[in-house]
Amino acid sequence: MARKHIKISRRMLFTWFVLSGLILLFAPQDLTGKFQLGFVRIFRWPLSMGGDLVLTANTQQQFQNVVPRREYDKLLNHIDNLQETLRRQREKNEKIKGYNNTYVWEGTDYVIADVITADIKDPRNEMTVDYRGKAGLTKGQFVLGDNSIIGTISDVSSGAARVKLFTDPTFRIPVRIGEFNFDRMMHGNGDNTAKVPLVPAKYKIKIGQSVLALTNNRKSGFLDDPMIIGRFLDAPVLIGKVAKVEKSRKAPLLLDITVRPACDIEKLEDVAVIIMGTKD
Repeated sequence: MARKHIKISRRMLFTWFVLSGLILLFAPQDLTGKFQLGFVRIFRWPLSMGGDLVLTANTQQQFQNVVPRREYDKLLNHIDNLQETLRRQREKNEKIKGYNNTYVWEGTDYVIADVITADIKDPRNEMTVDYRGKAGLTKGQFVLGDNSIIGTISDVSSGAARVKLFTDPTFRIPVRIGEFNFDRMMHGNGDNTAKVPLVPAKYKIKIGQSVLALTNNRKSGFLDDPMIIGRFLDAPVLIGKVAKVEKSRKAPLLLDITVRPACDIEKLEDVAVIIMGTKD
């Protein structure tokens, strides 16, 4: 005898589910709690496996978005370097802007070069500056440190340039002291100082007075001196300060003036090189 095929309609199935839900809703809490615990025990394994799959998927997605610590630190270091480079470039731009706003330097171009070494203790007083990417540097151009002349470019090579400081024994330049209207030749002593010899004692030179470089040799009267170092500028420029005033050993009626740099050369981080031939 063939079994009868029992067919349940959708309406009947829906009615059973509604009645089951109502029974569970109004059943005592202790009974429904036991039912829930039983359901958990029966289906514990598939439920836990499904939860692990979801957790694994979420974890993998999170790790895909995480940068390794080493790469993160490397990126931070790169950002710090860029910020420092930007800060130094802004400082250089401000210095150039300050020079351009000064009457003496108005219309003149400059190159800001970083200091590599500064040797003021050796008899050859010189400085080495970074020349990479600095167009226009040539021998004889004046070099400024903290708005005062410290020397001239003496040699240009690949990547670096040498600056002969005015305290070098081979450096000579005409100068004027303070407000006194007389010109004298100053030469380096090799010990981070320079000397203006044989100054008439009638000039009351005092320690701390400014010493100005007569960078326009055509106006100074020393044009024919082959030992003069440096190109031409249009106005006297600060080069140093009077450090000592003493009687000359060669001529007791005259004075020898010792001059120190107007800035601390050893502490300079960068210098400005005056690019000649740009002033109208």
